[in-house]
Amino acid sequence: MISESKKIVDINLKLEKKIKENILFLAEKLLSQQDLLSGAGFALYNESTTRSWEIAWLYRPQSHRLAKNYCLNKASQHLVDYQTFSWFSTVKETKEGYLHGPYVDYICNSTYTLTYLYPVYFDKQLIGVAAADVMVGQLEQILRDTLANERLPIVMTTPSGRIFFSNLPNYRVGELKSRSALIAHLRSQYFTLWGEDSEYGAIPP
Repeated sequence: MISESKKIVDINLKLEKKIKENILFLAEKLLSQQDLLSGAGFALYNESTTRSWEIAWLYRPQSHRLAKNYCLNKASQHLVDYQTFSWFSTVKETKEGYLHGPYVDYICNSTYTLTYLYPVYFDKQLIGVAAADVMVGQLEQILRDTLANERLPIVMTTPSGRIFFSNLPNYRVGELKSRSALIAHLRSQYFTLWGEDSEYGAIPP
């Protein structure tokens, strides 16, 4: 969609109205298909002296089934510099997708959130980040229901060690996992599954 825009130039990136509408349409479609997601959209970065951002975002409040638009007031958009956020420097340096959090999302849902971010390029120039939100509480409920009959101690963290699920009372969501006797049973690009051997055996893969 962005590459089709005739108004995009290196020094004056801008989301045309049609592009923004298309992004919101795709975000709404994604949210309607994935109940686990609470928000989705795109943040366009203008690498200029003003270092401004444009946001096209759709989110679903905790108490609603329908998604709602969320766009920063144009007069204040430039005041939010995502370049200062750790996730921006990570996707910029790695040029890969990145799972950020858990963190408290004070803008949309005021709850613990995981955000998956992916850098977007135009003519080999980083112009923004596409992203989708997952509320940790919903993910935790799904994991809890799935593991309802499991008596094995389990802790799930981001690769950096930030906890987003645990069935142990001394491991709290949002905290960094401390050094302990738990063993890493499964590692992926986005999470690590920790557990321990017990009378029930090791955690299954």
